Amino acid sequence: MKVKFVSLTFLLLFTRACDFYSTGLWFFDNPTGEMNPLASIFGFGWTGLLVSNAIIMALVIYAFYYYTFSYKTKTIKSKPGGLADFVSELYFNEKGRFFDVFYKSPKNKKTLLAHTGYVLIRVIILGSILATFHNLCQFYQVGFYSSFRDFVGRPLFVIGGLVLLSFGYFAYRLWNREYQIYKSNFVALDVHS
Repeated sequence: MKVKFVSLTFLLLFTRACDFYSTGLWFFDNPTGEMNPLASIFGFGWTGLLVSNAIIMALVIYAFYYYTFSYKTKTIKSKPGGLADFVSELYFNEKGRFFDVFYKSPKNKKTLLAHTGYVLIRVIILGSILATFHNLCQFYQVGFYSSFRDFVGRPLFVIGGLVLLSFGYFAYRLWNREYQIYKSNFVALDVHS
């Protein structure tokens, strides 16, 4: 666990630094082209972007630290009917509230904190890699990427879509893994009863 925590934390910090480097190649010449909402909507400059990202990264690392070293899957008394019921009980202590996970604050805040750490560290790493690739290819005017940009029109929509899909993938992967562990433990308890 410690190796995974250190590896993913290092990868997070490295990929964020790469993203800042690649953004910095053109940010100082044309800061109006920055798509980050903190810069484009709220007018944050380079310092504001660095500070806000440092705060966000510290929170993500804390949540991932909690997931890695302190989090234990909540014990569920009844056998859930499937993954959706398991996730519903994990967050809200009752079945039938799976879709509430996406827009309501759950009762089990520690589960939310741990799962947020697990998912976000991976999503941010992927998003940073994609953003760095985009920025470098755009800055150095790489031929195949220019053709790709002409084909899709707005490559940031593609990048955003991939990041959103990765969020769903990592959340599903985490939920399914915990569900499989729970099912195997539940079967083992039934056998010993």
